[in-house]
Amino acid sequence: MSADVYEVTMPKLGETVTEGVVSQWLKQVGDTVAFDDPLFEVSTDKVDSEVPSPYDGVLLEILVSEGDTVPVGTAIARIGEPGAASAPSSAPPAGAAAQVSETDEPATELAAVATPPAGNGQAGVLLSPVVRRMAAEKGIDLTAIPGSGAGGRIRREDVEQAIAAQPAAAALPPAAAAPPATVPAPATAPAPVVAAPKPAASVSPGDEVVKLSRMRLITADLMVRSLNTSAHVWTSVEVDFEHVEQVRQRHREQFKKTEGMSLTYLPFIARAVCDALREFPAVNSSVDIENQTMTLHHYVNLGIAVDLSEQGLVAPVVKNADSLNIRGLARNIAAVAAGARARTLAAADMSGSTFTITNPGPFASYASAPVINQPNVAILSTEGIARRPVAVGDAIAIHHMSILGFSYDHRAFDGSTASLFLRYIRDAIQDRGWDAELS
Repeated sequence: MSADVYEVTMPKLGETVTEGVVSQWLKQVGDTVAFDDPLFEVSTDKVDSEVPSPYDGVLLEILVSEGDTVPVGTAIARIGEPGAASAPSSAPPAGAAAQVSETDEPATELAAVATPPAGNGQAGVLLSPVVRRMAAEKGIDLTAIPGSGAGGRIRREDVEQAIAAQPAAAALPPAAAAPPATVPAPATAPAPVVAAPKPAASVSPGDEVVKLSRMRLITADLMVRSLNTSAHVWTSVEVDFEHVEQVRQRHREQFKKTEGMSLTYLPFIARAVCDALREFPAVNSSVDIENQTMTLHHYVNLGIAVDLSEQGLVAPVVKNADSLNIRGLARNIAAVAAGARARTLAAADMSGSTFTITNPGPFASYASAPVINQPNVAILSTEGIARRPVAVGDAIAIHHMSILGFSYDHRAFDGSTASLFLRYIRDAIQDRGWDAELS
């Protein structure tokens, strides 16, 4: 192997993923690494993954600390021979395969930039594109910031602290040229306006303050972003599941024997949803307001929200769900749910949904208004199914009843479409000959 040094960059772990968090380094500086050895763990809004080394050699330098968020394609480490200079090489090493990541920025934007000695006395510190952009936008002098990252590297958090600490007046454009001498200057300059610090949350005796988990922070960001993106509207429909319950009772033992799982209500609902999405393509779409377009998806990639023991939610995807019958849907839903809980799914299994179902019903929920899973334009909530008295003709009977809640993006379609979509699902659940698919 030559004395060249090779950069390891943040990989792209999904079609919509633009950044990742280095959650843990599995090797330390000075460790020998072989091609495909586990090098670090990365967390994104889609999945947590173990990333292998793309090169053979020695880990010479770690450029990103654990917990740092960096854009896809950013250099995060350097690998080479022991004692090699830390200048990156663009050529792949002999005998080792180089991993090429698809990036969202030009290569020149992701290159390392030598900087003057910073406040910590270190020169040539690598700056990520995020750090450079934030500093340029806010007029921050990077040479005056002590970096808290590995090797004195300036992190995004360091720049954010510098922005919060600077007077508000410092962010204003430069002052105009001095007035002519005939215009008297003010006796004293006005005092700079200092931004008021954000008040700390009130903590009383008996309170416990805990750090928000990575998953909670991701969920918070995604949910607020969705609410700020889509015009959320909620509607619902009551559904009589008595017919489905009778079918389940007739087939549950044979289904359990052949499939190794219980026959739940969810595959019936998913089957009805897939057919409804064919009838109402606007519900199975995504909207691009900036380009004034709507993309109609002529297939159904069904996202299934999965609870991770109350620590967070993920939505693995059953691809081409509209091509599956009840048995196929039951198998695939169970498989992606198990994979999500075991953290064994790949990024591709966690992205690409065109519609999502969330299922709080097993927790005996009555009615929910879920937040849309972007870039979908709608999400269905399946609620608890309970025996209740209902009017059947002129008589009162006890049937298995439930509510289906539906949140949709009013930018994509209107209430009439939403109501017709729900009515289609209701009628399919109540009236379809389900026995034929299970025989």
